[in-house]
Amino acid sequence: MRGRQIHLGVFSIILLGIAFGVAGTARANPDDAPFPQPTPFLTPTPGPDGRIIYIVQPGDTVWDIAAIAGITRDELRALNGIQPGDFLVEGMQLLLGLAGPEAPTPLPDEFTSPTPIEPSPTPLFNTGEICVLLFLDANGNARLEEDEVVVTDGQISVVNASGVLAAEATTGENPEGECFEGLEAGDYNVSAAVPPEYNPTTTMNLPMRLQAGDIKYVQFGAQPSAALIDQIDGGARGSSIWFAIFGVLLLLSAAGLGIYASRYGRRRSNLP
Repeated sequence: MRGRQIHLGVFSIILLGIAFGVAGTARANPDDAPFPQPTPFLTPTPGPDGRIIYIVQPGDTVWDIAAIAGITRDELRALNGIQPGDFLVEGMQLLLGLAGPEAPTPLPDEFTSPTPIEPSPTPLFNTGEICVLLFLDANGNARLEEDEVVVTDGQISVVNASGVLAAEATTGENPEGECFEGLEAGDYNVSAAVPPEYNPTTTMNLPMRLQAGDIKYVQFGAQPSAALIDQIDGGARGSSIWFAIFGVLLLLSAAGLGIYASRYGRRRSNLP
């Protein structure tokens, strides 16, 4: 009986030795992939750039995370720059691998339809602009005053050095005058013609040189003619004439009274 117990004890020791030997063989190479865990964590969803990121939880080790992710510890260290002996900190982000970027969500048709590109205007080089104003020179000083307005229905013309008409217009009510854009740089002669009921108060012809990018401003003045003044001031002049006639009558009456008084005085002096 005692011998049988001894044999059983030896057999148990042999079995334990074999078990520890197998376990030691399995752990002999620390860089091999660890044993899969019975309850693996949910693999994180790849981000837009395809990176699979795991957030370190309390108690996690390199061996645990590598085992659950199905990679070796060396692979995990290489992906994250971890050196042997480094400790993991709770909340640390570890890269587990790359899954390729996710396909972008398709946009609605109204966003994917090509938008036509409007052609840009062709830039004008070596050109300038001339603006001409025909104003009502009310005081006749040949200068534009703040309260003086434009004269409509006048004619403006711009002629180049070769005598070719470059631009023309009829004056309107624009307080800025008539502007001619896109004129090539060079010499020009700018002239104005006043309406029939006006007389010019300034020169109506002005030569000028236009440089590229210049904006030249020209001002011509005009006053209403006598006929127009009569139409405007006719009523006032009529009243003035009647006042003049009345004044003359008063003077004649006063003169008559003076003569009468003089004669009456002489008669009284000749009485006895």
